[in-house]
Amino acid sequence: MYRPEHSKISKVKALVESSGGWRKVFSNYPGLSHAIEKADKSNASNPPQVPCPRSLQGKTKFRLFKDWEYTGGGYHNDEGAMPDGIEVMTFMEGSKNGALDVIIDILGGDLRSVTKHQIQHVQQQQQSVREQQLDPQEVAQRQTKVEKVFSRASFARDSQAVHNYLRSRGLQGDFRLLPDALGFADPLWYGDDTTTQPLKLAGMLGIMSDSDNRNVTLHRTFLNPTTGAKAKVKQPKQLMQSPSYIGGCSIKLDQPIAAGDGALIGLCEGIETALACREATGLPMWSCYSNTLLEMVELYDGITNVVIFADKDVSGAGQRSAATLARRLRTAGIDVQVHVPELDIPEGAKSVDWLDVYVQEGALAFPFGIPPQFAVNTGVTLPEEA
Repeated sequence: MYRPEHSKISKVKALVESSGGWRKVFSNYPGLSHAIEKADKSNASNPPQVPCPRSLQGKTKFRLFKDWEYTGGGYHNDEGAMPDGIEVMTFMEGSKNGALDVIIDILGGDLRSVTKHQIQHVQQQQQSVREQQLDPQEVAQRQTKVEKVFSRASFARDSQAVHNYLRSRGLQGDFRLLPDALGFADPLWYGDDTTTQPLKLAGMLGIMSDSDNRNVTLHRTFLNPTTGAKAKVKQPKQLMQSPSYIGGCSIKLDQPIAAGDGALIGLCEGIETALACREATGLPMWSCYSNTLLEMVELYDGITNVVIFADKDVSGAGQRSAATLARRLRTAGIDVQVHVPELDIPEGAKSVDWLDVYVQEGALAFPFGIPPQFAVNTGVTLPEEA
């Protein structure tokens, strides 16, 4: 029988290997069955791209790796490489524990039936055939593109176009104090599945980094280079195609601040929402880009207190992701507050966030704040000082 020191992940991988492999898992999971059908019908060495299996949006968002039947791995143009089936299922389910439970359920498995020998066999295979991410040439190409944009970027705080854009969104701070994690690029080339030629625009950049502070990819907000208005394109906000998996990453606007024997950080989805929370509360913030990445975010060691400013979505996705993240962090012993806007979602809109709260009701509508002497300096007078 299995030993307690073997992780749940190791046991699930052994269960998959002994129960028909990732084909059996994915074939019995509706969101991924289409990708398998396309892969089976294609004669190409790499499976073709399909719409996002989670949102069903886009035409060419996701593909399985060529060795997916062994690794379970795939690649999402917005989320990056997912090196194995557990990461793919985590993306689909929104949490790793949820993904593991779904895999076990699909296989009709009982982890008590997994033997030590089965676990060791899978681990030996993984040592000899490393879990695949992207073809080395594709990794290099994506890395080169990210580094090229990064090398030509300047700080957002020095860009009048960024200042104009943020002011148009209702932010009030001294944008000369914007953090180093935000940049500006001009030109910044834009393209999507509707454009035949790239468009020459400008853009605000956000550096996506992992919990070890390694830069992974860039978030782009496309702007009119003259006025700073948000560009009138289909997808004015995009992540650059990442050379590696971005689950766990975030745009770290600030460093955590001391809180008792630990440290405190605020989390939310969008960059503009994070900037609004900084101005309203003085709280240091990380932006996680989407509800999916918010749920997966990984913290620095030593962070003991977290405040989550959740989006309020008609679908409930923002609220669910915030609640799932809170459960995970609390299980790890972290003190967590979750705040959801009380604003009603306007008819025809998909959501409201804390930027909407800030614009419509001001800083006093925020349920959390820190003493001004510990606050991030945004150039805005906090309510306590008013």
